[in-house]
Amino acid sequence: MDILGEILKQVLEGAAAQQSQPQARPQQPPRPQQSPRPQQPPSGMPSPNDLNDILTQIFGGGSAQKLPEVVRQFEEKGMREQVDSWVRTGPNKSIDPRQIDDVIGRREIDGYAQSKGIGRDQLAEVLAKYIPMIIDELTPSGQLPGRR
Repeated sequence: MDILGEILKQVLEGAAAQQSQPQARPQQPPRPQQSPRPQQPPSGMPSPNDLNDILTQIFGGGSAQKLPEVVRQFEEKGMREQVDSWVRTGPNKSIDPRQIDDVIGRREIDGYAQSKGIGRDQLAEVLAKYIPMIIDELTPSGQLPGRR
């Protein structure tokens, strides 16, 4: 069962919907129709498939077996407050890409980026954005599975 893939799909769709919400702007004439292009990530950024592959490696497969280990890694690096906000219900506290380097490891981030042909700084930025969302979605009851 690929729980992680389903959650990533939901998270990415939610992020895309937020970005595409219309802003209040003055009326402009309609643009000429352009042929639709497949959605490609900006240069140097991971595609949804690449991101799924990387997150699957980080979390230990589609069923996210390594979730407790990933949470522990963040806690051991002094980010217990942030992790608690992701696991519990309520708003998620953010982290920055340097913290991802510290927790996941610079060598691992470099390896993931190289294997997918993407920018390592962009990957760290994307992981800093999505890992809190993924952990939040993997803990809908506000508790880490197996913890009391």
